[in-house]
Amino acid sequence: MQFEKMKNKRYILVFFLWAAAFYGLNGCADKNPRSKSSSSSHDLILSPTLLNSERIKMEFGSYGIKVLDENSKVRISNLYSLQDGKKITRTFAVVQYPEAIDSMFLEEHMKIMDGQSIGRVFKEGQWKIEKESFFFGEILPSTDYAEIYQLMGNIAPSKLAIYTYGFNIEKNNRSYRYATISEVYHPDYLTLNDLKKIYADTDKYLEETAFIVQTLNQVKSEMKTKHIKL
Repeated sequence: MQFEKMKNKRYILVFFLWAAAFYGLNGCADKNPRSKSSSSSHDLILSPTLLNSERIKMEFGSYGIKVLDENSKVRISNLYSLQDGKKITRTFAVVQYPEAIDSMFLEEHMKIMDGQSIGRVFKEGQWKIEKESFFFGEILPSTDYAEIYQLMGNIAPSKLAIYTYGFNIEKNNRSYRYATISEVYHPDYLTLNDLKKIYADTDKYLEETAFIVQTLNQVKSEMKTKHIKL
């Protein structure tokens, strides 16, 4: 009899331990149902072989580009995705063109001046594309960037990751620097930690050299400028 009571107590104890473990696992999943799946899904976009346009479309399901301002030296563009029918900026890009456009890529340049995506144009033109990293960093929150936060979906002032690089192209064993590009990212798209996962040796490009300080000042100036609303 005593043996049966002990046996029953053991079964009850095992049942409660099992129930507690089951509830704990499911409780954690219910509290943050997106954590694991969304994290693994986000990791898929961190391939260095993807163009920014491809990465945005893969992450958010759509991609578009709007040139906010442009002249012969600089292009300011908004790379966005659609969310509930609204355009949400995923990348605010400042492109600095070279002093002279070589005839080898004049056709591609004209398409870009017409508002097309830089990476996509050169990829479709069968050019080899290489990004030469110059700087990885963050732009601190400021009310001066109110329009950028608005384009990003009326987010609160936030720390924004920035990547500055040389956009180099190659074809027929000839290489060119097409542009120097600075990309400022929506915090839900790419963070500085994400950039470190995409690109190798990021720690080599954290220093704000004289060239980077000048570039950052230009980017911040453009972020403060009242550009055309989407």
